[in-house]
Amino acid sequence: MLIVYLLKKSTIGNTILCRLDSVKQVLIRVLFLVALFLVTNSHAINNNPINKSIAYKVLKSNKTIGTIKVIRTEGNDGITYKLESDIEARCVLKFHIVGSEQSVYKDGNLVFSSVFRKVNDNVKVNHEVVLDDNKYKVKTDKGEQDLELTSIHNNLVTLYFKEPKNINFIYCDNIRKNAPVQVLGNGKYKVEFSKSKYNIFHYKNGKCIKVEAYSALFDVTLIPVLS
Repeated sequence: MLIVYLLKKSTIGNTILCRLDSVKQVLIRVLFLVALFLVTNSHAINNNPINKSIAYKVLKSNKTIGTIKVIRTEGNDGITYKLESDIEARCVLKFHIVGSEQSVYKDGNLVFSSVFRKVNDNVKVNHEVVLDDNKYKVKTDKGEQDLELTSIHNNLVTLYFKEPKNINFIYCDNIRKNAPVQVLGNGKYKVEFSKSKYNIFHYKNGKCIKVEAYSALFDVTLIPVLS
């Protein structure tokens, strides 16, 4: 009887141990799948770009003559700005101005920018700036040349998204040089491209609420379109 009892006890023990081992394997698999899910989704979240866009209507004498749209995309590869503009104005002659710009930043440094601007059927600006071996190169259809700047951390398009506090100069892609930034007070900043051409950016709580653009031909005002 004792031998039979021991055999029965041994069988039950083995069964329990087998079941515990099976449960353990299931738990390990579940934990592995949970960890894999978390890692995969975390990677997906980190790679999901964050987009911010601002649309402006361009006013001349309180009349809308065009639009400007700026998109800021932030991801693991850096920050990209894209600007598209379409403006029709009349100053003795009729002007149809179409433009597009792109700026790419990595680790706080500008690594690429492009500017294209056409007035009526004439291309006025078309060039790229590329950071190559810690040097900026300007590329046009006429060739390539060095840009006389060693570092660019902000350019004009960034002012649509952040107030230029503690910034004395900002890179202007159109003229391919730095432009001085003057603090006017009350959230206003003047960016001067030449004596007769400058912009005044207005900010409230860090957001750009208006841009006044002055030139020899005509003056316009940019007002954000409420979405």
